[in-house]
Amino acid sequence: MKLAITPSNEDLMLVLFDTDSKKALKIKSDKRGYNKNADDTRPVHRPFGITWNKENIFVASRKNLLVFDDKLTFVDMYEDILDENTHQITYHKDKIIACMTREDCIGFFDFTHGVKEFFHPLKGWSKSFEEFENTTENFHINSVNVKDGYVYIMLHNRGIKHSQILALDLNTRLIVKTINTPAKRAHGIYLGNKVVGTLNTECNNIIMESKEINVNVPDSHFLRGAAGNEEFCFAHFERRLRRYRGEGGSYIQTIYNSTIKKTNFINDIGAVNDMRRIDGEDFFHNNKYKFPYKEF
Repeated sequence: MKLAITPSNEDLMLVLFDTDSKKALKIKSDKRGYNKNADDTRPVHRPFGITWNKENIFVASRKNLLVFDDKLTFVDMYEDILDENTHQITYHKDKIIACMTREDCIGFFDFTHGVKEFFHPLKGWSKSFEEFENTTENFHINSVNVKDGYVYIMLHNRGIKHSQILALDLNTRLIVKTINTPAKRAHGIYLGNKVVGTLNTECNNIIMESKEINVNVPDSHFLRGAAGNEEFCFAHFERRLRRYRGEGGSYIQTIYNSTIKKTNFINDIGAVNDMRRIDGEDFFHNNKYKFPYKEF
């Protein structure tokens, strides 16, 4: 399986990795994309969410949305439009949908028509996230996925209670379902064939519907990042203070039918922030477009 990974190593923008050949292509960061107006809670360069359309690859780095062409060349940037702590992003019907994590909302950005909207689980829709006057980060919204006209939104819930997944109907623009998961501090939304899953980061296992799958991730590791279909990959790495997460590497394990099939380790990328499959079906990222870069 071939993956696109956003790393915590500040010298890197993106890592492409082949779990079969173990080949890794590390794309250097470009200082032109660094945050100039972000606070000091995180590095000025922190690539996290990744998605793409037919021509371009998009990477969220805190408040900035970085744009790359099909040769992985940095070509554009939308500066200061996102959140101080933007997490996952996805592309759907000419819009970037982004987890505005600190603001507890989801952003919808239509750059073709210059339109942006924001949805807060309790406060509804707005043209500006500032209108929500969000002073407390309650939900820690970190994952988003789209399927069959619904945007699925992960409420991580900060370990205070179990994580929940909201289904937002794009036609009625209303929440039509809340999926209560047995996970805490969950990451990622798996939307398979009548199966909803996630990574249970607090307990370091995987949830598929109500089933807990033990994957023997050490208690000292942090579980984050997943991509694939019935066979998928997930990442974990040593728990570190945030300022040290760019050090070391991450494990990428492949699982099928509740059984670990393969274990890889990628050194010198730091902690995995997010991960997408680039050579096939990805139930964590239901994007109809093929990955634009074809040389890996």
